[in-house]
Amino acid sequence: MFSKASKEIREATYGFLATSIVAENGPQKTVNTSNGTAFMVAPGYLVTAAHSVHQEADPSRPVHQGFELIRTPDIGQQMEKAVFVAEDTVHDIALLKIEKPKNSTAVRFEKEIMPRGTNCGFLGFPIANVQFSPDGKRQFNLFERFQGAYVSNYVIANQGQSGERAFYEIDALMYAGSSGCPAFTVDGKVVGMQVASAMQKQKEDNRAERVAISMAVPASEILDFLKVQNINLANQSGPIRAKLRWGEKK
Repeated sequence: MFSKASKEIREATYGFLATSIVAENGPQKTVNTSNGTAFMVAPGYLVTAAHSVHQEADPSRPVHQGFELIRTPDIGQQMEKAVFVAEDTVHDIALLKIEKPKNSTAVRFEKEIMPRGTNCGFLGFPIANVQFSPDGKRQFNLFERFQGAYVSNYVIANQGQSGERAFYEIDALMYAGSSGCPAFTVDGKVVGMQVASAMQKQKEDNRAERVAISMAVPASEILDFLKVQNINLANQSGPIRAKLRWGEKK
């Protein structure tokens, strides 16, 4: 069902490696690394989950010092360097930029809110890892994975002084490390981005564990963020319309 759409989406999907030098002792350096998935929204500009661009994937820690990206069809070739541009920590959206991209293929967005039961595909690089050999060389292991699920609910949560946060609840537990994966329909339009899994505390020991619900930031929020950043979405037909509340009529 999603084979054609996946082929289109992978042309604009990237794996990224983020690095920071967190300590130095003479010639020895302690490097902190993170990895994730991003997708191109306009030539040179890529969106990913905001928490993924921070050290230890912790928004309270600094943004990584350097970013390298590789487009899905180009895995095995030289990676491209990128810089951090901006983030929206409330909606968990970040923007990266490749100064001179080898490719300018961008995703197409579906601007309207998806109803319950919409079938979505997710494509990216969960469970990726970085390995360092004794001689200091690194190996960035990327394995492209597809996941499928349905929109379970559309939620608008009050974040207090930060305002409202809208997100989709997805009726499946995504692979660990799925943040930044684009969510798309069978016709290849991106409807959101995977950012988190629901957590539930156990009564006995007060530990939190993931439950079979994942969360995706809707495309409408991503488009609002890009509009604030003055990103020109050249491949989008028509003006960006204001998003509707779920259940409102057009």
